[in-house]
Amino acid sequence: MSIDIAARQDAATPIVIVGHVDHGKSTLIGRLLHDTDNLPEGRVAQIVESSKKRGLKIEWSFLLDSLQIERDQGVTVDSTRIPFHLDARQFVIVDAPGHRQFLRNMITGAADAEAAVLVVDAAEGAQEQTRRHAMLLRLIGIRHVIVLMNKVDLLEYDQARIAESERAVAALLRQLDIEPSLFVPASAREGDNIAARSPHMGWYQGPTLTEALAQVPAPSGRADLPLRLPVQDVYRFDNKRVVAGRIERGRVTVGDSLVIGTHGTVARVASIESWHAAPQISAVAGQSVAITLEPDVIPDRGDL
Repeated sequence: MSIDIAARQDAATPIVIVGHVDHGKSTLIGRLLHDTDNLPEGRVAQIVESSKKRGLKIEWSFLLDSLQIERDQGVTVDSTRIPFHLDARQFVIVDAPGHRQFLRNMITGAADAEAAVLVVDAAEGAQEQTRRHAMLLRLIGIRHVIVLMNKVDLLEYDQARIAESERAVAALLRQLDIEPSLFVPASAREGDNIAARSPHMGWYQGPTLTEALAQVPAPSGRADLPLRLPVQDVYRFDNKRVVAGRIERGRVTVGDSLVIGTHGTVARVASIESWHAAPQISAVAGQSVAITLEPDVIPDRGDL
């Protein structure tokens, strides 16, 4: 990656897209990129061809298919980061996996996000992964949550039925102490309320998704925010167990007490390991670190 591209991504606002598998996250991102002119030349033709080969109408989710296993199984298996812009403002979209077995990938991918778009199928309502992902947003500390009520075309754009679905999702989020910034009724497949206002929902006076994203606050200085250190792996060297990861926000210092994962285990930073370099006593956002803990707890990959 060039220095110029890296600098632009460092200045970008990360937005994580989460939600239950099959509720339309990948379709949403594909449609969003298309409707805001963020696609490389010729990419739409590739999507049309891929869709035809599978006997489908145009399938926007194929934009994100970097792995054949994802395309064939129809699920996102890893967090995908996509540079994206609205006018002059830069964003990074993080497409997080919805399937249960890939939840740890979602935590790692979402650790630096400023805001989240929680995608819910308005016809099907909140499901298992909706609740799990909402819990993880709370754990990570993401408070700016936009709820996209997707597939409202399946409800024939009916205001009463969409409102009923929104109320059920709002009740679930209140149980988790999450107050959404906004509910956006939308159809990613049809393009309703993504980048342009829907002609089918004159009753909706709120912002489109792109207008809502433009209102997300820009990132503050990352080193001054609460610590987010997703665990990338755990290694054993001689008698030491070393926890490796990249600090997405905040700082860590030898002697700090850390709360680990959803289980809430507390451990003290015993050391920040260095090889062929001067010993470190602290590290800040943007640095990759290897730390040892007391007591010698064993975090899992994806723990925060």
